Amino acid sequence: NRVEEPPMSHFTDAELYDITFRVCVAAVKSAFPHLPMAKIIDPPRGHFDAVLARQIALHVMVAQFDLPKKRAGAFVDRARVSVNRALQVIDDRLDEPEFATVYRRIAAEAQGMFDEKLAEAA
Repeated sequence: NRVEEPPMSHFTDAELYDITFRVCVAAVKSAFPHLPMAKIIDPPRGHFDAVLARQIALHVMVAQFDLPKKRAGAFVDRARVSVNRALQVIDDRLDEPEFATVYRRIAAEAQGMFDEKLAEAA
């Protein structure tokens, strides 16, 4: 699923990117309820669950919403190399059925929240 603007969109590209970032982090937060959003965006050293949560959010931004990697990385202050590594980690984990199930739930939740935001503005 791609980020598709409605024909009469009230949003700029930057606003759509921001909405995408927010819904992806929020959807990941629902799967990691013990993590504050700030730790998902900027995981402290050694917080592997927060690192994984950020990797999932980045992957959903790029794979589900076609957000450019550079833009996705800018939201979490990561360089292209770090973004590519995060995407590869999640691609590898998607071979695990249990992980893939949770990932699909997160991606669907993010898409639903995105669609709601656009509908609210219509």
